[in-house]
Amino acid sequence: MNTFHPPLRRGLITHLIIIGILLAASGGCLWAGLGVSAQGNEERTNLQFVAFLLASLLFFAPLPWVFYRLYALLQASYTLERDGLRIHWGLRSEDIPLPEIEWVRPASDLTFDLPVPLFSWYGALRGTINVEGLGPVEFLGAEMNQLLLVATPRKIYAISPANPKDFLKAFRRVFELGSLTPFSSFSAAPSAFLLRVWSDKNARWLFLAGLGLALFLAGGVLGFSLLVPNAQVVLTPSARVLEPVPANRLLLLPVLGGFLFIVDLAVGTFFYRRLDQRPLAYLLWGGNLVTLTLLIAAAIAAIR
Repeated sequence: MNTFHPPLRRGLITHLIIIGILLAASGGCLWAGLGVSAQGNEERTNLQFVAFLLASLLFFAPLPWVFYRLYALLQASYTLERDGLRIHWGLRSEDIPLPEIEWVRPASDLTFDLPVPLFSWYGALRGTINVEGLGPVEFLGAEMNQLLLVATPRKIYAISPANPKDFLKAFRRVFELGSLTPFSSFSAAPSAFLLRVWSDKNARWLFLAGLGLALFLAGGVLGFSLLVPNAQVVLTPSARVLEPVPANRLLLLPVLGGFLFIVDLAVGTFFYRRLDQRPLAYLLWGGNLVTLTLLIAAAIAAIR
């Protein structure tokens, strides 16, 4: 059995840069929104404050997806056995019996440049596209210059072991030996896992309840701050005096709720993968309901 891994260096650096940019953009928009809010409480200021807070949340939202792609890269492997090839890339797994592998060759042998899926970068060449002359090609690789194409009757898999020459030598050796007991074909995709989570009634209701509370908090606070722009609310105590602030500051509560909802949803889904860690997922999702309820109570108490 030979196990190969994709190259990590450039993929790791690229993911960290993307994460840094998103965090900086999210934090910068939040900081700019606070600065705009401090200038006054006119209707225009309220709208600018809302725009900055929404932008902050939008920049934050893709972070779990980028973190997952980084995790998938670090866990990726191509295991070549006498009975076939096993590919693992995050939640994506594919077991290909040896008799189903028609050929393996470098992508550089093609007479044309192989297109890549949308939203691909170093360390995250992921997705399936139809290529003229090849048919469906699923990318499970890290770098274009090290891609190997593994052809099967259904599709072609584009993989990128760090040592492609060694992989080709190992494949030729395995192919010459032949398979005595090929293992069964197996395929697992992230979409199937998410459907399994959604089919869990407890998980589905916890998600819908959290989403409902988050939307209720955001809608109520946004409506109040826009309809009554000159209102004063109490958020922070100073010594023994409660200092009133413009109503638009209440929007910090749904933004905080949105951040927590995204993080709890992503981390809970990660724990849900394993049966022994599933109670942690329910605990996180249930705790999110408590947090959102407390934020709603805080928003109501602040309106005086």
